[in-house]
Amino acid sequence: MSVIRTDPLTGFTTIFAPERAKRPIAIAKTAPFDEDIQVQMETDPFAEGKESETTLEVYAVRTSQSEPNQPGWSLRVVANKYPALIPSNDPSSDQNSYGVHEVIVECPQFETQVTRLGLSQFQEIFRAYRNRVAVHRCDPQLNYVIVFKNQGILGGASLGHAHSQLVASQVVPESLSQELETAQRYLEQHENSLFSTFSQEMPSGFSGLVTSTTHFNVVCPYASRFAFETWIVPRTLRTHFDDSTDQELDDLAQTSRRLLLALEEILGSHDFNYVIQTPPFDTTKESGYAWSLRIYPRLAHLAGFELSTNMFINPVFPEQAIKHLKKQLGS
Repeated sequence: MSVIRTDPLTGFTTIFAPERAKRPIAIAKTAPFDEDIQVQMETDPFAEGKESETTLEVYAVRTSQSEPNQPGWSLRVVANKYPALIPSNDPSSDQNSYGVHEVIVECPQFETQVTRLGLSQFQEIFRAYRNRVAVHRCDPQLNYVIVFKNQGILGGASLGHAHSQLVASQVVPESLSQELETAQRYLEQHENSLFSTFSQEMPSGFSGLVTSTTHFNVVCPYASRFAFETWIVPRTLRTHFDDSTDQELDDLAQTSRRLLLALEEILGSHDFNYVIQTPPFDTTKESGYAWSLRIYPRLAHLAGFELSTNMFINPVFPEQAIKHLKKQLGS
């Protein structure tokens, strides 16, 4: 039986259709051949020793003896060579096209699966995110920043080497503006944050809570657009990601790594996206908004229905995802 739900924060509508999981798939996604991996490794521009193939680094974690833009690093951040936005005020360009597009290279060796990185590497990654968001906050021409990871073909990755990206812009996406308006309206009406309800039981009996840590709640949204979509939300309901403490980032590194490994155990090796959704720089805690890390497993292509209606079809109810995740995480 199909069920239609609308997410209380995002406004996205999802049709839950478990029967869709039984449909035959004649077009399979094949794993890359060994020779394909070899070619990727040989041509990998992000590998240690190929620093000249990227732009100059703007942030790096490296040994004390090493020099910038030379080997000896464990993480590098560089400007994207093919940016979506350009950090220049060219009078001939669109006035809103000013921005920053960076790549966070997450490890020096060729590795396609971020889950194969260790906890200390995850900690470095999230510290790098915080640093870069804080840096761009200081630019008065920028209003908003998003950090995201594309892994695999369905996730939109163009290079196999584990990396994530950051885009800072003058323009705040309309979807985020709608989230902010919804959060503000909910706070005014109920005197508490809508984000605080994600881990609580709804009147319908639904509870999105998967597990809790010292600093975070792991939840599956009521109207998940993707099978096993999962969010990590700070229990303090901290507004901005770059205000996170070292202790919170260490917890986030461990929690996200455990969660990605659990999803891999349940779904097998799969493509995915994750996004750190943090509000515009001028957002205050009085908005009722909290940043979150949102994980979107990509088990199938978006098709004509989704693209034309902005509605989504999901074969897995969040209740089922929560049950599997709790079992895998031992919570």
